[in-house]
Amino acid sequence: MSWRDMSGPRADTGTGPHIGMRTDPRTDPSIGAPNATLNATPAGASSGTLDSTSIGDEYSLLVLLGTLGAFAMVYAANFMPFFLGLEILGISLPGLIAYRQGHAMQACEAAMKYLILSGVSSAILLFGIGLAYAATGSLRFGLPVAGNGIPPLVAMAATVMILAGMFFKLSAVPFHMWLPDVMQGAPVPVAAFMAVVSKIAIFSSLVRYFSMGHAPPFLDTLLYGVIVLTILVGNLLALRQTSLTRLMACSSIAHMGYLLIAFYSPGPLQPGTLGAYLAAYTASTLGVFAAINAFATPDGTDGTTILDWKGLFFSRPFLATAMALMLLSLAGIPPGIGFFAKFEIMATGMDHHRGLLLLVLVAGSIMGLYYYLNIIRLMMVPPSLPAIRRGPGASPELTALIIVLSMIVVVGGLFPAFIIHPLFPAYQPGPPPAAVPTQRLTPESM
Repeated sequence: MSWRDMSGPRADTGTGPHIGMRTDPRTDPSIGAPNATLNATPAGASSGTLDSTSIGDEYSLLVLLGTLGAFAMVYAANFMPFFLGLEILGISLPGLIAYRQGHAMQACEAAMKYLILSGVSSAILLFGIGLAYAATGSLRFGLPVAGNGIPPLVAMAATVMILAGMFFKLSAVPFHMWLPDVMQGAPVPVAAFMAVVSKIAIFSSLVRYFSMGHAPPFLDTLLYGVIVLTILVGNLLALRQTSLTRLMACSSIAHMGYLLIAFYSPGPLQPGTLGAYLAAYTASTLGVFAAINAFATPDGTDGTTILDWKGLFFSRPFLATAMALMLLSLAGIPPGIGFFAKFEIMATGMDHHRGLLLLVLVAGSIMGLYYYLNIIRLMMVPPSLPAIRRGPGASPELTALIIVLSMIVVVGGLFPAFIIHPLFPAYQPGPPPAAVPTQRLTPESM
């Protein structure tokens, strides 16, 4: 199976001022989609229930530092800037996770858990990079091919170790159990940052890693198993959750499995599919976390428990409507943009005859309907006491963010071309080729 058509031309790894970095995001689908979504994420991830009077300069610095690391990963065409970006992002996250007021023990436990496990995965990834350098003599970001008498087993081990490190950062099964615990202990804005920024950056890197060569045959079975387990395990774990933050973490695992189907189906449909799904996932996930932020009440209820949302349609209809739109989009139900994105995933899979993966996608989507619609059902349950109607109860900035994300979700679902084409101009179809005039043969021309 060839993976060369998963992205554009090979990266420039020369010795100029942009050594090891890609320079044209508009022509590379593995950069254009993450670039557009990452640009919109830091503002949404940094808006939340944290008290502005208690936030020091270090909080904003850590958010910007993590975003810088994510961009470095997206643009890297060499293992060294890629690993530096990965570690810059990884260094900022423990500090952000531990920045939760009122739950210091839980936040510190989550930060330590991420720090230790992330360090182990980075060590495995770095060991794989070392083996890839030993096999190829190059730090070019791509699948290693053994040469100069190097045993092929070295390149195979390098590929497996690099994938293990990437799959941990992506929280793909079987490297997924850390994500629900860490996101539950982190502040809600930081949980949104982890669910969107880090996932987009590492997924973009994974796509480009496979675009630089031919995947060895043994990876076919490995990727099949990872995709199937990621979708099924993510959805099965989400069915059991009573915490909304943990549910979103498990849902994020399942959505990475859906994205991996498009990643495993290279071809002309892949760039647009990845761009559409990343846009839908980003808008819907940020919308859910923004709604959780806006839910916070003076009595200490932060909206991170599913039962907190019971009867919300009667007390805060604006917030409940926005939350319902985001959940419908994540479930793949019209009019959300998630329906169009999931349809694109299925079209890409059908184009490559991924029958088993599409069956798993349908099964996972059915399970997703249960836990997404269950939250909407709870919001529609009438309260036992008369509900007091009030406004969103959030800052004007957070309210504006919820409105903008809701508009993106609805307009993107009803008119997907209006959202996808401006964000990803490289995906717009070009003009049809001009017809070549035919010349009639005459006796004189013969």
